Amino acid sequence: MSSRLTRDDVRAMCLELLRAKPDPALPGPALPGPALPDPSVRVRLLRDGLQVPPEDARLMKAREALDDSAHVALLRDMQRADGSWGRLHSRDTSVRQSVPTTEWAVERAVAIGIDASHPILNAATTYLADVIAGRVVPSDPPEKNDRWATGVRLFAASTLARIDPSHPAIDPVWALWHEVARRTFASGAYSAEGEADAHSELTGVSVRGTYLVLSNRYALSLLASRADRMDEGLAQAVARWVWGSPRGVGYFEVPLSAPPDTMSAGILERFLLSHEIVAGFGMVAAPTGPLVDWLGKRRRANGLWDLGPRASWTPALPLSESWRRSDARAVDWTARILALVSRWMGHSALPGKSGLFASRQGVGYAE
Repeated sequence: MSSRLTRDDVRAMCLELLRAKPDPALPGPALPGPALPDPSVRVRLLRDGLQVPPEDARLMKAREALDDSAHVALLRDMQRADGSWGRLHSRDTSVRQSVPTTEWAVERAVAIGIDASHPILNAATTYLADVIAGRVVPSDPPEKNDRWATGVRLFAASTLARIDPSHPAIDPVWALWHEVARRTFASGAYSAEGEADAHSELTGVSVRGTYLVLSNRYALSLLASRADRMDEGLAQAVARWVWGSPRGVGYFEVPLSAPPDTMSAGILERFLLSHEIVAGFGMVAAPTGPLVDWLGKRRRANGLWDLGPRASWTPALPLSESWRRSDARAVDWTARILALVSRWMGHSALPGKSGLFASRQGVGYAE
């Protein structure tokens, strides 16, 4: 089985998993698929794999069904009156919680397919916007350093950007981190001194060697959410820097350019989460041969991916209601991988949405 996927392949796989009749004129693997994917899987295949518009009837129907799922019920039941799920960023390890933080809850909501107009995320949006504006102080114990205030606004803005990247509450925080990035890469390459000087002038905090360096997951996710607004060449410079770093995305600390030698469930999850963030910067982050070959070798004979047990802490999985059902785990992994590959390609996998769809251009290189 070829390790290289084309847009035609992605579309055919998504449609087959959705039980839609694929176009016989399009090449691609024939997948058995489940009798009917769970609503969250259908939403992910439509929204992220095929990238259909929000008004698409199939997507709207899948979202209606999703609202009755146990995944949504958990988030709805655990959400507080203020729109949060308790702490914003730091987990309270003294208690066992199904939803550990507001950050986690929003990431989970987006992963299972809830959209910004849903009451759950509508309430979360109000809460996060209030945190950014300083009208609400999150319940997290404040850190005893000069970085906490800057960090809180970044955590809240990055989380809100997952719901609605265009929300005006994000504007000042995004502008701050864009300016930090611009000064850090003023020479065209990363400069630790440039970054330190930028923060000294713009935020007044010391970041060298801390979680607030530009490569942290929150800053990268925030910038990538509006990558099309970044200065010309800056998005590419940031993505190439992270792509080439042996430590990758801060907080996850795994290289992106090739799969780690040891791939436990936790390392695999950090690896995929890193790629899902950096893919937001565009085709500059298309994967190179070793990564694509690694993914290709882990496809089953029927074309599905099954990357094994999930990390217990991830908000990304599961999508299906239960992994006890035959092939549910493989369908979930496959939906996630197809969504990532579609994002790597940078264009919709639907015919008529892009003139590049029928180009047979595969993913297997970094531009």
